[in-house]
Amino acid sequence: MKYINPARFEELNASGQLPSPKGVALALLDLVRQDDFGIADVTHIVQSDPALAGRLLRLANAAGRGVRRPVVALPEAVMVIGLPMTCKIALGLSVLAESQQGECKAFDYQRFWSLSLATAITCQWLGFRSQMAGDETFTCGLLGQVGRLALASIFPDRYGEVLKLSAGKSEADLLRLEQENFATDHRELTAAILSNWGVPQVLVEAVYYHENPAEASFQEGSRLYLLSHSQHFAAYLAQVCLADEAERQPMLSNLYVLGARLGLDADAVGALSDQVVAEWQDWGAILDVPTQVLPPFAEMADALPQVPPVSDTSVGAKGQECSFPLRILVVDDSLSIRNLLAKMLSAAGHAVATAANGKDALGRVVDFNPQLIITDWVMPEMDGLALCKAVRLKKSACMPYLIMLTVLEDEARLIEAFEAGADDYVVKPMSERALMARLRAGQRVIQLQEEILREREELRRSAAELAVTNRRLLDAAMTDSLTLLPNRRYGMERFEQAWAATSRSKQTLSCILLDLDHFKKINDTYGHATGDKVLQLFSRLLEKAMRQEDVACRLGGEEFMVICQNTDLPGAIQTAERIRKQVEAEVFSDGELSLRVTVSAGVATRDSGMPDSATLLKMADQALYAAKQAGRNRVVVFRRREPA
Repeated sequence: MKYINPARFEELNASGQLPSPKGVALALLDLVRQDDFGIADVTHIVQSDPALAGRLLRLANAAGRGVRRPVVALPEAVMVIGLPMTCKIALGLSVLAESQQGECKAFDYQRFWSLSLATAITCQWLGFRSQMAGDETFTCGLLGQVGRLALASIFPDRYGEVLKLSAGKSEADLLRLEQENFATDHRELTAAILSNWGVPQVLVEAVYYHENPAEASFQEGSRLYLLSHSQHFAAYLAQVCLADEAERQPMLSNLYVLGARLGLDADAVGALSDQVVAEWQDWGAILDVPTQVLPPFAEMADALPQVPPVSDTSVGAKGQECSFPLRILVVDDSLSIRNLLAKMLSAAGHAVATAANGKDALGRVVDFNPQLIITDWVMPEMDGLALCKAVRLKKSACMPYLIMLTVLEDEARLIEAFEAGADDYVVKPMSERALMARLRAGQRVIQLQEEILREREELRRSAAELAVTNRRLLDAAMTDSLTLLPNRRYGMERFEQAWAATSRSKQTLSCILLDLDHFKKINDTYGHATGDKVLQLFSRLLEKAMRQEDVACRLGGEEFMVICQNTDLPGAIQTAERIRKQVEAEVFSDGELSLRVTVSAGVATRDSGMPDSATLLKMADQALYAAKQAGRNRVVVFRRREPA
């Protein structure tokens, strides 16, 4: 045995308590072991069990076989089904008939067979749909959990305790408890029993892994992948069928996600489920297996609540971290499809919002700011094409990536979608694999866009910081560090600019040079620290005394300049005198020391005879020198001498 220790299986088989075929099924198995048998032999044995004969006729007439007319004769039914499959179906139905009750009180035999029957019917329909032999998949669905029945039959009391201990826990916990108590588990026993009954190995392997298909890592799209996922979907649908209304509602979204992995859209899942429920009820009445009445799945899907946006996007499917989670807006007028996509995308680690049509979606674009939009084409109020055009009209730094859902892969229609602004499309019914592949392509584009935006923003921020730094450096280069007035460099540049401006406008320009009187004596007597404080206080007085449009600067030492643009000689004299008087009236205090300081000023105004700014500055300097020579603390005006 591949999945169980052969010695352990022989030990369990020797107990005589393993589920086994009886009556007609046993006779058919014995017949198959003979070298020479035919349809007549099989028909003769089956006719002894009218119930089995009726079931075989139902199977032969099942949808998906392509039979042109109804099958009414048993030999024809056996021929349509095939001799090996007739035996396998008889095997499954025989085990069901013989094991509807048992001694394990904690094991619900009726529920077990009800689940198994719903699983078998679903597997059969999926098998016909994908051309994977519906009869074989029916048998595997019916007996896919026979290992549980075997443990309940061999160890009724101990298995009952195991079931109580595992109640409310995961399947992994149940498998662990089974191994600890029985040196095997129901999965291993199921595979061993099916192999012993001659079920093909590929089906046995699919049954073994169907409870958790991801564990097997089958290649996506392979036969084993489809078989295991089909049975997983079928088993889950069976649980939905048996759940009460309160439990069933939250299970529906996951059912649509599982269907998407098989290429079934929401409508296909609903139609298949309704067909399964109808046949489940019919077969249940024939086989005396309990079933229940369910409303149409489309009606239940429409009653599903909207899936809210997912706030935590750090963890993706199978517990893996999502490397680049997206904000995705799903737009579709079908609630079931919206919930299907939202569930699927949320499980992959993305934040999801939904909208019922293009008009609602435009509002969500503003508040949710999606990076990617998945939209149906045909919708009321505003269809997908109009939505694409409207989104593209909203100019922004990073436009959302648009994926269109369409039932038609027509070249003209697709060109129309791309011209409207769509980036990609997915054909409905959509498969999860195709959608996720398109999504990964969109992720790459969005990631590149955001990297470009980040780099652009980083460059902009660096440029702004560099501009601020340059401005600070420029200010530092143009500012006197002691007085915080503009320095000589700034003053001379500004003086040249003022000269050029007045040359163009023919306005007047005056210049005032100021020098603190006996400043060297202050430094020598009281120290340079006191001298610095005198310079600082003088600078504040200078700023208050001059006019707002005037510019003052420190030329060096105790010498200052005031540029009076658009000011004639009387105005400049008035400004200089105001500065002199305020300095003379001020008491310069430094701790207990109080000083009075005076200032001398020289004033000059531009006239038509001055060739350049240096001449004006020289005239103001001569006037300042004259003020010093005349006794200081005064304002002297330069006046050009008239020629003789």
